[in-house]
Amino acid sequence: MGWTFPWASSHGSDFNFDFDVSFTEEQQREEGIEYNYVREAPLAKIPSRTTADGSETFAAMSGTDMATYTRERPGMSAFVLEDGVVYHAYSTYARGLDGLWGMYQWLDRAPRGRNETGVWWRRHDEYGQN
Repeated sequence: MGWTFPWASSHGSDFNFDFDVSFTEEQQREEGIEYNYVREAPLAKIPSRTTADGSETFAAMSGTDMATYTRERPGMSAFVLEDGVVYHAYSTYARGLDGLWGMYQWLDRAPRGRNETGVWWRRHDEYGQN
């Protein structure tokens, strides 16, 4: 059919750093980072394995190690070009991306939903427990 799509990539640029989804170890250790509109305190040491919040499980599920998992985070931004000017129209991070996972929309409407059993899932009587 001859269709084309003008792809763009942030590879080789500092775009992901500008939009707070990529971080250096120095930023994490010395300054702390801002991700998903929340300021995270500096980390004295980047965790390598077991953490109380289950981050090592998330890293493994993502197919990466903890160091990379904590430096590269998911996010999406939308832009519009009007009269030669680029405007940042929208950004979302973390669970805000669920809408892009087509199957989640169906599962969220099913009797058992996603049937999640991950480390993040807690019932009302488990709130406040690690």
